[in-house]
Amino acid sequence: MLDFIYNVDYWKTFVQPSNFSLENIPDLTSKVAIVTGANAGLGYETALELARHGAHVFLACRNQTKALEAIEKMEKELAETAPQLYPKVDFLFLDLSNLRIVAQSAKEFLSKGLPLHILINNAGLGLIPSKLSKDGIENVFAVNHMGHFLFTQLLLPKIIESQPSRVVILSSLSHALNLPEGGIQFGTLSQVDAESAAVNYNRSKLANILYTKALARRLTDAGHDKVFVNSLHPGYCYTGIDNETQALFGHAASKAIIKTRELVGRPAVDGTITSLYCATSPEIEEKSLTGRFFVPDAHELRPSSYAMDEELQERLYKYSEDFMVKRGLLLPS
Repeated sequence: MLDFIYNVDYWKTFVQPSNFSLENIPDLTSKVAIVTGANAGLGYETALELARHGAHVFLACRNQTKALEAIEKMEKELAETAPQLYPKVDFLFLDLSNLRIVAQSAKEFLSKGLPLHILINNAGLGLIPSKLSKDGIENVFAVNHMGHFLFTQLLLPKIIESQPSRVVILSSLSHALNLPEGGIQFGTLSQVDAESAAVNYNRSKLANILYTKALARRLTDAGHDKVFVNSLHPGYCYTGIDNETQALFGHAASKAIIKTRELVGRPAVDGTITSLYCATSPEIEEKSLTGRFFVPDAHELRPSSYAMDEELQERLYKYSEDFMVKRGLLLPS
């Protein structure tokens, strides 16, 4: 499934100039955005740049203490670098591993009566030991895909109402690595240790792209052609995602993994460029770019064959929707 690597367009992205920069972000005054997992790493830097350009940003996080500390830090930085702004940055409690809390979080946001122009599904788990979520799904898949699926679907009417609007879903080039036959073995999603930690992570990143394409297709078919849904690989960045690898690899190996990323990985702020391109660039609307996959910096790339498989896209969408419907969290479409 590494077929996209043999595409010359992939290798061109390493030498092509960036297609976007932080300076290209337009004025976002009057825009409302949600960034999941925004208390640190890519999420923090993404939320900071959105707020710096005038957006009202909600940091959707599971740890209120860390989120409030991030907001305080963000407000101080903006006061120094953009004193003309009165930043609007708020906390929204969101625990993606618990679907009932996800539903409550969406309801809490909707109760505010605000529009929603930008939703960035940034939060995610990396290589961690397998366990089941409260809803009986392997936890990495639960957080990286299922929680975001429900959150997005519940907010979708507001996103449609607020169009032109964007949904941005962070994936990874690892969506094409080390996967079982078929890409996703749906029968193992509710089993502990059925797959390796790498497969658990990689298939969740594949699910991100599959969902992006299925959702974009539905919105376009329904005539909502001003809602743009795109996924991306942010690049190899130093974000803290490896901090929980000790349980898998031991102390020494975990330290080596973290140090390697620290030495050769891009700073988190650089990893936001492609996310912010998808979230804010006028080019997305001008060229009607939806259902696409982007890599640094803001270059479109055809993902793996599994990611392009429309039957698999629809199977994942139906699996995810049926799971929520059976638990009374979504109405059937």
